[in-house]
Amino acid sequence: MCFYDQQIFVCGDHKWGRFRAHCNKEYRTGETCGMKLIYEASRVASKCQMCKKYEVIWRKIVSAKERVARWETESINPVSTDKEKDNIAAWQRELKDMELMKQTKMRTI
Repeated sequence: MCFYDQQIFVCGDHKWGRFRAHCNKEYRTGETCGMKLIYEASRVASKCQMCKKYEVIWRKIVSAKERVARWETESINPVSTDKEKDNIAAWQRELKDMELMKQTKMRTI
């Protein structure tokens, strides 16, 4: 039960900051007990790194879908169209994994 600062982002996610104070359970010199309690919480006016990465991947998916639609209407680049569809599927799987990671992190608070 050692005390740490905490940063809370606009998206609702949090990040542990620097160590602030030892608790009375700590029995080793220079060590922490392993439990984290909030000493001071501060709000940050930006999104977390995971949300920023999520937005980047989402923009990639949107632009790739636009390219595929254009290529299919023009009937050009059949090989590139298939590759781009594979990329879209991979990015969508990555987004699902990121959402799952975020949900599990929010449950452990």
